[in-house]
Amino acid sequence: MGELGARLRDERERRGIGIDQIEAETRIRAKFLLAIEEERFDALPGPAYVRAFVRDYAEQLGIDPQGLLAELNARPDLNPEIVVVPPRRVDTVPMLDPRVRIAAWIAAAVIAAAVVAIAAVYLHSRGGSSAGAGQIGRTQPRSTTPPAGTGTGPATGTTTPVVPPRPAAFDLFAKGGSVWLQVRQGSATGRLLYQNTLAHGRHLRFAHPRLWVRVGAPWNLSIEHKGRPLAVPLRSLGDILITPAGARITA
Repeated sequence: MGELGARLRDERERRGIGIDQIEAETRIRAKFLLAIEEERFDALPGPAYVRAFVRDYAEQLGIDPQGLLAELNARPDLNPEIVVVPPRRVDTVPMLDPRVRIAAWIAAAVIAAAVVAIAAVYLHSRGGSSAGAGQIGRTQPRSTTPPAGTGTGPATGTTTPVVPPRPAAFDLFAKGGSVWLQVRQGSATGRLLYQNTLAHGRHLRFAHPRLWVRVGAPWNLSIEHKGRPLAVPLRSLGDILITPAGARITA
């Protein structure tokens, strides 16, 4: 047994606390707690769980977890899991050849000149139409009857602006303790949005209509949709699908 596991076990025994009591308080299964005390970390689901469980176990015993986490980070068999959460990929643009840059500038200048010319022709034609309309207005009385073939209702010639629907906003909170999450867009094969341990007190927001989430320590997870709480149906490690209608377990 290593020093980390022995320290946790000795502190628990010194306080006269049984492993079942720690299980009830932290919601970490007893077999995982015993594996931590014996430093059999390969018995846990993964490195992220090792860190999250050790942190919760230490905090329950009143031990500062930072030193224990630093010890875990120094272990070669517990390399941090890779997190892929790029909201946007930014590629480096290679420098163009000087001749290519000159050609690009010339093309841009030609396009700009064409746009200016088209705008001038359009404005000139609009001005001529307005002048003709003014001359007719001085020689003929204004008619209140619309010309034949045109609409007479108040909605004629108007369009109703289309307002796009606001995207669904889901908030995922780590309220009871740390929680490990893998979040994908729409399904288990969707684009990876987040994968890491969400520390206690932190939260994430996603603007997607459907989220597929793999949850470790689901008893520490709280979900809201636009401020409305959604029930978390899991009691152990598992996968859920989150929609505005609620969260449900998925295979």
